[in-house]
Parts: sequence; C-alpha cells; structure tokens
Amino acid sequence: MRISLKSGVSLSLVSTKQFKTTRIAVDLIAPLKSEALTKRLLLASILENSSQKYPNQKILSEELARMYGAGFGVSTERKGNIHALSFNFECVNEHFLNTTDGLLEQGINFLKEIIFEPLLDGKRFDPKTFERQKEVLADYINSVRDDRQLFASLELNNLFFEDTGQALPSFGDIESLDKITNEELYEYYIECLKSNQVEIIISGDITKEQAKELAANLNFTARHPEKLSVFYAQPSQSQVVKERIHHLEISQAKLNLGYSLPVYFQENKYYSALVFNDLFGGQPLSKLFVNVREKSSLAYYASSSYDSFRGFLSVKTGIEAENKKQVLQIIEQQLSELRAGDITKKEIETAKRSLINSYLSQLDHQGVLLSRALFNGLLNKDLQEKEWIEKIKNVTLTDVAEIAKMVDLEAIIFLDGEVKNENN
Repeated sequence: MRISLKSGVSLSLVSTKQFKTTRIAVDLIAPLKSEALTKRLLLASILENSSQKYPNQKILSEELARMYGAGFGVSTERKGNIHALSFNFECVNEHFLNTTDGLLEQGINFLKEIIFEPLLDGKRFDPKTFERQKEVLADYINSVRDDRQLFASLELNNLFFEDTGQALPSFGDIESLDKITNEELYEYYIECLKSNQVEIIISGDITKEQAKELAANLNFTARHPEKLSVFYAQPSQSQVVKERIHHLEISQAKLNLGYSLPVYFQENKYYSALVFNDLFGGQPLSKLFVNVREKSSLAYYASSSYDSFRGFLSVKTGIEAENKKQVLQIIEQQLSELRAGDITKKEIETAKRSLINSYLSQLDHQGVLLSRALFNGLLNKDLQEKEWIEKIKNVTLTDVAEIAKMVDLEAIIFLDGEVKNENN
C-alpha cells in the first residue's frame, strides 16, 4: 500500500504479522549522478556515527540498547538510474514485550534526530567525524584492488558502461573523495533534504493510520524532485567487443564477461530472463557450472548474474590463464545451445523451481519486503506472490531461447596473473 503524504513525499506500508519486529526505512532518492556517488556514501558514514543528541558511537549505541536492542544503519544504493541514501531502524514489536514505552514513536524520533540534527560545527559537519570517516572510506577504496574478483567486477562495470555514473564503482573514486570539503558536503546534504524524493517504508504489525502518523512526525517538507527514470538503457554498442587485460600477481586468473540484455524489471520478458539466467549460470546446476567447471574442469567457479535495472548480464570465472580461449569457447557454446532451445524439460523445470524457492525464502526476510515495496512504489506496481510465481511457471522453452538470442557480448576483463610493470 502506497500513500502520498505531500508532494514528493510518499509512504509505503507492508502490514504483516509475520515478524516480531517493526522496520522503518527512510530513503532520500535522487537521479544517479557520477559527481554525487562518493558524497552520498561519505554522508552515510558520517550520519550513521553521530548526531547532536548522540555525538559519538558509544552514546548512540547506548540509546539503541535502551530501546530493547533496536537496530539502525545508514547506507546508499545505486539501482539503475536512481541513487538512494537510506536510513533504517528496527525494533521489537511491543506486543512481545512487557512494556508500553512507545518504541515506534521513540524510533521515529531517533530517525528524526539522525536525519535532521547531525553533529555540526557551524555550517559544516563535526571536523573530527568528517576527517575520520573520510579516512575510513579512503582506506576502503584503496583496498579494493586487493580483492581480485571485486576488482575484476568493478573493471568490467567500468569497461561496459558508457555513462560515467554507471561505469564508476558505487562508492565513486579516490580522486572525488580527495576533493570533497566539509562545507561542500554539508551544503549538499541540506540540498538533499530539501529536494530529494522521499520514500518512507514501514513493515510490521501496524495499521495504516499508525503508519501515517509515524511518517508525518518526520516533518519532511513538500518538494518537487527531479523526475526519476528508474531504468538505465545503454545505447547499442559497436560490434567490436571491448577487452581490457590486467597483469597482476594472482594465484587464479579472473575472466569476466559483460553482455547486454535489454530486458527490464517486471517487464513482459523479465520472467523469461530470470529463467534464462538461472539456466545459464545462476545456480549450481546451470550450464556454466556443469560444463565449464564440472565436466571440463576448466574453472574454479563459473556463474552469471542479471541486473534487470540496467539490462546487464555478467559472467564471472576463476580459471588458469592458459585456458582462457577454451573457456570462452565453452561459454559461447552454452549460449548457442540456449539460443537453439537445447534445454531438457527437467532443466527448465529445475530452474523454475529454484527461482520460486528462492523467491519464497526471501519472503522470510523483512528487509527484502521493504526493498520490494520501495521499487513497487517507484514503478507504481504491486505484483502479488501468486502472480509472480504464475509468471515464472508460464515461461516456455521458446521464451528462454528468445532471451538467449538477445544476449550480446560487449566487454571482457581478464586478470592474467602475470606481472608486467603493473602494481600489485
């Protein structure tokens, strides 16, 4: 259920008795811009660690403990063309406690403090907090290269996407971080509070009236945010496959492939794309796993993933460098078989069953319900559980073959394990 509270401010309610906790998420949503990637992540780190009333982690943690061990966090998420700065709070439903302390009201007041009353020094964030969190983020960015598979994934992203906001890592880059000043970041945050689209999501055993009252207490002003286009659709690239090779000291070569798959979340062919990905490399019985890893013993791992908000299919493998050509051939062979409809009834039914079981198991996670409510609201859709399952069940072999024919290889990243004048 989605309710418009004010212009640019909406509430989504997931009313359920399934969980013993109530969760509240407040998302500040803006169109994705490359120059804001690092700013928003740095903001999340600063806002999560202090406020005027709770000036350090110790005091903040004590307040959460006082609220019967409530949970709290601030994070960012890039999804297609949108960028969310998310404030999350979770507390035990009072029905399960011997108290009438008004935990939800306390939780909303806590979030209100965090969002609107950060720890300041004039018109800037507390300098010690700002510098400390900036150093923590810099250390993380600089450490990414040490995680070779993560580095390969980020490099594939960078090579595949033409738009800078999509090509950069979700945390931005060290150059952008170095340039951020305290005063500039605070000014940017004030602008976010005034202009970003606000999505409030509440999940738990709570009525519509209670939810509206809680959300109204946050006192967000009306605004007219930039129009959001959720999906990123990259223009078709040239027929030449882009390739980038890194010579790094590594025990296991990494071969990652990027394909365009222009099918988007909850569109007509979306469910066929889910079944295709599961058959191709999305689960342990997939063609990539069975044929590249098990039968040919050419990979330590081989899997695929499908980003339905960007029309992007990626394949990740860990291999011996000398097997690169053979691995590429076998991967292409699996795609060719799917394009030709070379799939057994058992394979497609196993894939469908795997997807349905995964979908149902996720319903046991309250955070997943909040995320689904957010995107259903943004897309003005409300797909129910039975309808989702029915759409998966209705996917045919022909549907999968049609999806496979839409898949187009555009980028290859290879970490070959050889050191040739490149830093480790």
